[in-house]
Amino acid sequence: MRAPATCALALALPMIAAAPARAEPIGALGVGSELAVLGDGPVQRFDATAIVYVTRRLGLAARGGRITPDGAHGVATVGVAYRAAAARPKLEVVIDLGAGVAWPTAPAGTAGVTGFLWPTRLPIALTLSARTYALPADEAPLGFSLGLGLALAR
Repeated sequence: MRAPATCALALALPMIAAAPARAEPIGALGVGSELAVLGDGPVQRFDATAIVYVTRRLGLAARGGRITPDGAHGVATVGVAYRAAAARPKLEVVIDLGAGVAWPTAPAGTAGVTGFLWPTRLPIALTLSARTYALPADEAPLGFSLGLGLALAR
């Protein structure tokens, strides 16, 4: 009895992987690592992002990450995301702009661009991002980061 179920699963998985991507984007959940130039110098930091599209091109974005390796300082922002270009099903470029807080307690702003690349038809994308930060620091009120990550995106 198990053999037919195994055969059906073996036939279904390649068809799911080869299925065309949806035309309407839903959003993305992503995690990654960024090399940020903030304050005292380069910092390797963790970053997490969530995007939910309200229309085909416009969405809401939330982003959070730590600034220092110990997590004592970080930044969390919310804002808008715009799908600037798409070559579906393989590539998508998203521009986002957000405002929020840098902890312990200070206002912060961020603007960035993220490229989503789907090497397969599965909803898992590789991401490459470039971002600027406006932080209320005495030494370096502006920062820049480059990041790589993975996203569960559609």
